[in-house]
Amino acid sequence: MKPSQSSIYRETERLLELSIETVERLPKSASWNVIGKRTINNIMDCLDFTVLALQAKDGLPRLEMIDAIIVRMTAVKMAYRQMVNLRKVSTKQYGRFLDLLNSIATQLGAWQNKQRQIAKVAEKENS
Repeated sequence: MKPSQSSIYRETERLLELSIETVERLPKSASWNVIGKRTINNIMDCLDFTVLALQAKDGLPRLEMIDAIIVRMTAVKMAYRQMVNLRKVSTKQYGRFLDLLNSIATQLGAWQNKQRQIAKVAEKENS
């Protein structure tokens, strides 16, 4: 499957677009600059890990890539929460972010569960 055919990849691209727009409106101080760059970089990493997961073999190799995506998305969610808590992002913008994130997380969870099952079956066959 090509990355552009994956709904996780497409929705992560939309999350990147939303985040670029959001980061461009953050204050220009050094600390917000770091948070903005890290947020964008983590989302870019998610796109890279999605491509690697799609190319990886079923089971453990793919599961490792999915886990890496989840770790990066958790960091992105934390950054957005701080932006909202410190009133740098509106609750409306945060709602748009959460809608995309929840859709991605649901799909990742299903993908992760499937890969865990495949890894367990492979482990039993190798025992």
